Order: sequence, then C-alpha cells, then structure tokens
Amino acid sequence: MRLLKLFSLLAARLVGLSVGLFFAVSSAVSAQAGSPTEQMILGTWITETRSHVTIVPCPPGYCGFITKVVVAEQILKRYGDEVAAMGDNIVDALNKDPALRNRPLQGLQILTLDPIEASADRITGQIYNPEDGETYDGFLEIVNNETIRLSGCVLFNLICRGEDWKRVPLAMK
Repeated sequence: MRLLKLFSLLAARLVGLSVGLFFAVSSAVSAQAGSPTEQMILGTWITETRSHVTIVPCPPGYCGFITKVVVAEQILKRYGDEVAAMGDNIVDALNKDPALRNRPLQGLQILTLDPIEASADRITGQIYNPEDGETYDGFLEIVNNETIRLSGCVLFNLICRGEDWKRVPLAMK
C-alpha cells in the first residue's frame, strides 16, 4: 500500500512537471517567427540618446543594429574634441578590446536576443553598450506596441538598468 501511494505521488509530480514544461516550451515558441511578439519587437527604435537601433530576425533569434548614430551628451562632454575629429565616421572608441576600437558604430550589432529564452513579453540575450564598451546579459521587455524596455544586468542578473525605446514613426524613417 505504501509503495502504491509513493508511486501515485511520483506520477502526480511527473504530470505536474510535464505540464510546466509544456507551458515553458509554448511560451518560448510564441516568441518565434511570425508570432505577435516578433511583430512587436521588429523594426526601428529610438534610444534615450536619440540613436536608432533596428531589430531584425537573425540566426540566433533577433539582432539589433545601430542604424543612426547620435553621440550621448555625457560622451560629448568628456570626449568632445575627439568626437568632432571623427566627423560622420563615429567609431567604437570605448570598446574594451583595442582591436575593435576603429570599427564604425553605424551598422554595429549591439543586441542579440534568443527566442528560446523568452516569455510572452520578455526575451533574454546580450547587449553591447558602446557608451562604456561592455557587453551585458540582459533582456528586452515589451511595454506596449510603441515601447520596449531594454535592460542590461550585472552580478548574476541581480542588478539591472534599463531604458525605454520608442518605435520610430514612419515619418522619421
């Protein structure tokens, strides 16, 4: 009798685990090609510094590329003369890797999102920040049809800092 009770308890836990796994997989699949989530994140977004980042499908899932460079105010204050000397060819001068410091920011991939690591309104991935030359684990959250929040995290994702990006209106493209 005790063995039957133990078997029943184990079977119930396995069913619960299977149901949980089903919902986890369903959530991840919902962020894949053609889904409402994909349609909400694809496109061009205005960052807090007024730069534009375009998110498109790519082999790992979704990638974001800088499509309009606007230098952040704090960078201009600190490196004004050097930025002015670059003219329209702004480079990744603050990259931690000296070999990458001459690559142009225009067209640079700064975002890689993995739809397998997703929920209905959040997709995890990696974020490169050209303002400090660091790459962070992080996530993209869908706030609404016109706003996404991008957050980069440190210390095992315990401390995160985010910023809201607004969809570029058609008139600005």
